[in-house]
Amino acid sequence: MEEVEFSGIRVNFPIRYFDSSRISASYPASITKVQKSLPSEKLKPVQIKPGTTAISLAAYEHRHIEGYEQYNEFGISVPVQYKTADKDPGLSGIYVLHLPVTTEETRRDGVDWYGFTKFIAEIGFEDMGETRCCRVQAEGKDIITLEVKKLDTESVSRDFYVYTVKDCQLLRTLVQTHGQVGTSNLAGGASYSLGDHTIAKGLQNLEMGETVIEYSYTAQMQMMLHKPGERLPK
Repeated sequence: MEEVEFSGIRVNFPIRYFDSSRISASYPASITKVQKSLPSEKLKPVQIKPGTTAISLAAYEHRHIEGYEQYNEFGISVPVQYKTADKDPGLSGIYVLHLPVTTEETRRDGVDWYGFTKFIAEIGFEDMGETRCCRVQAEGKDIITLEVKKLDTESVSRDFYVYTVKDCQLLRTLVQTHGQVGTSNLAGGASYSLGDHTIAKGLQNLEMGETVIEYSYTAQMQMMLHKPGERLPK
């Protein structure tokens, strides 16, 4: 573990998530429209086919976190490469367009320490037998509802990097996960619906498709969010 000081507060990293669950699904979107939504031209959306990138929707129930009360969050993100030139191979990661959470403490620390795009919302889960559903609302309006089919799971570990903007620079921070995960790309396994919130209207402008690229069901997982990572020119 490493201790880092933020505004006079000593914080131990990585932040450990001992017990979480997740449902997620990815959908096609306009690469041109998504590029305009990113905070830097050096962040390039990953192209999955000509003119198309992917938007990932991921709903988390965090039931046991070191130093925090349990909370829920919903990430809307895009896979990106950080490139300073056309021939640059790039540094992979994801950029989170929106990250609503259910507690003020996690919102504040996520924004102050990392520059995450966090805000307070109502995020509720419902078990519907063969599927699991998450509904996100804020300011009295619906943002999004995601429903994912439950799948058989196996042990999976994954490391990835997340980009944020802090103090006019990009941060690239390591996230490590391990859990019981089921993944599929079969048609009909996941669906979403957008509400009337301004974020929902913004997602409509990204020309998100309705045919799922891939979806996953994670019954139980652990995560480690490392200290704010390397700083890169924006």
